[in-house]
Amino acid sequence: MTSPTWQRPGYAFDPAEVQSLPNTAYASPEVFEREMQRAFSPENGLKYVGHDILLPLGGHRRSDGDERLVLTRDADGAVHLLANLCTHACRPILSHDEPINKPRLACEFHDWSFRSDGSLIGGANFDFGRGAAAEARRDALKLPSFDLLSWHGFHFAVDPDQRDSYAADLARVDSDFAERDVVHWLDLDDCVLHSTHDDRYHGDWKAFLEVFGDCYHVPPYHPGLASFVDCNSIEWTFGENFHAQFLTLSDERGTKSAKYAEWAEGLDTYYALRGETTPRMGVGWVGVYPNLMFEVYNGLRVLSVIVPLGFGEYLNRVHYCVPADMETLVPGLAQSIVDAFEETVLEDHDLVERRHEGMATARSLGLTFDNYSANLGGLALEAGVSHFHDWWNRRVGTPEPSMS
Repeated sequence: MTSPTWQRPGYAFDPAEVQSLPNTAYASPEVFEREMQRAFSPENGLKYVGHDILLPLGGHRRSDGDERLVLTRDADGAVHLLANLCTHACRPILSHDEPINKPRLACEFHDWSFRSDGSLIGGANFDFGRGAAAEARRDALKLPSFDLLSWHGFHFAVDPDQRDSYAADLARVDSDFAERDVVHWLDLDDCVLHSTHDDRYHGDWKAFLEVFGDCYHVPPYHPGLASFVDCNSIEWTFGENFHAQFLTLSDERGTKSAKYAEWAEGLDTYYALRGETTPRMGVGWVGVYPNLMFEVYNGLRVLSVIVPLGFGEYLNRVHYCVPADMETLVPGLAQSIVDAFEETVLEDHDLVERRHEGMATARSLGLTFDNYSANLGGLALEAGVSHFHDWWNRRVGTPEPSMS
């Protein structure tokens, strides 16, 4: 089987050269710990930690998906990433994900407080002294900070030595959307947060990224989605740390699902009331490894965030964002669109967890066949799976055969 290859300035991807991940990569606590260090640590790689739409101006909140970190935003819009640990006695400052519209971070246990850049304000009835020695002591007690890369309101913790490389990689996403005249879809300035919820999964977090990079299952498994977008129109793009899929709207207009049909009809009404024609571009799916999936639908933006909870368990945190004028122009349409998306979410939940069960069965039977034989012919509908495996092999490294 001949598979396509992708080339662009500074990067090339040949899925035929990728070694799929062995079963042992999904079954070892040691591998999971290595993933946490090499892929999910705030100073290793390109890790999503939050978005402006979730972060109050002049306030702060716990990082989106990593309770060890806090995002703050100054009144002038500058964003900082800090450790969620009070330096007085090493207790977490925040224990929830609600945004806090206050400029200072306050530890509830002893009333120590910090500015948005992490510098120490002081502690109740605590004498730091005066002079240079006291200032040095205060400086030593500031909250540890991490390097941050911001892009279209998204914020990523990055390895500072690789910052320019990551910025150049994200610029490739800009180019891919610009080539299709939908670069404005990357911004959420005209959107509002509709709702957020967490979906809990059993198994390995990598299975979720595999399903995200697999368009092969959409026609047989997602009747609603497959009749809303045209999988035969798929176009793939790739970078060092991301893949993107672009599909146009289907002529079937979601007719295999009442919810998706309502979405398609509602879009026509919405755009007509805006004096516009419904765009043909239906969706752009962007996976930024290891933990962000940004799904840009016509009429909906979805931020899906992988949150590892421990070996064998994780969350997919989902933020739904809709155009700010949608509810006013077409009351109820935003909820109808989210309901249609949730129909596919439920189907994918089963698909993801069945892979976990299948791999466990293979291990119990001592089977050693290839773990994932991706469909790379024709439209290469599973090229995203191979790309994710390639990234994982580069970032984490193939485990030794002795790991089990």
